[in-house]
Amino acid sequence: MVRDVSQAELKKIIQEKKITIVDCFAPWCGPCKSISKVLEAKVVPKFENDDDIAIVKINIDNNQDFAQDLQIMSIPTMMFFVDGKRVLFQGDEGKQEDRIVGFHPNIDEIIINFVEKIRNPPKEQ
Repeated sequence: MVRDVSQAELKKIIQEKKITIVDCFAPWCGPCKSISKVLEAKVVPKFENDDDIAIVKINIDNNQDFAQDLQIMSIPTMMFFVDGKRVLFQGDEGKQEDRIVGFHPNIDEIIINFVEKIRNPPKEQ
């Protein structure tokens, strides 16, 4: 299950875990509810036994300082942290992104592929 955390809890989790996937949401947001269902059904089962990975959500209505600090302008917004730092990843159009904004039908594949690339980086020749 994706746990709803406070800003203080999130900071601690980001420092403790190798990979932290953060779902920024609000309870009134319809697309946020859709992402939550996809996370629960497809992403959590894939990584629930991996102690290096945390999948959490943070209510931006209750954690407005967090939202301002990370310049979250719309929701849902997904962010990824590796070794305590927010990271860039390959976006839909080949651009480097630091977040996913909005609901994407393939959000589960994006997250799973991201985690797999971090776990199994390409070997340098």
